[in-house]
Amino acid sequence: MSVFHRSKKYTMKKDAASSTLANVLRTVEKSNNTPIDKMLKKRVNAAKGYSRYLTAVKLMLAFTLVVPLVFVFTANAKGAPAKADISVGDYYVQDGMLWIDLDGPFIDYTSIYAVSGDGSTVFPLEYNSGTGMITFPYDETEWNIYVSDLNSETVHMLLTPPTK
Repeated sequence: MSVFHRSKKYTMKKDAASSTLANVLRTVEKSNNTPIDKMLKKRVNAAKGYSRYLTAVKLMLAFTLVVPLVFVFTANAKGAPAKADISVGDYYVQDGMLWIDLDGPFIDYTSIYAVSGDGSTVFPLEYNSGTGMITFPYDETEWNIYVSDLNSETVHMLLTPPTK
């Protein structure tokens, strides 16, 4: 059901309406100075205006609901950096340190962290955003490493020690 609902329409043939109007006017002793055709035409024209008004109101409502979405999509398309592809260029373990070389244009180096096998969170000891190199203290256990970009897209890496 529409919010804007018209009342029920009643239909009557033009000849029947004309004779009914003539009977009403005869009982009140008035003469019919406007033909029924003109009255019906005025009613149809009035209904057209009402329909146009409802259409305009619906369009304005839809416009006010859609415009904020357009601004959000435009802001994301123009203002935010493109979706970054984060990849691991190289990694190695040396002297109890894990070195990871990351490739990607929009890496957020301040949000990088790792979760060790016992559930403790470990942050990098150092990182170089110019070269993409990050350094963790590593105790040769299984780690989950999380790297985010500036769009809050997160890459999850699982590091498992080699079996001996």
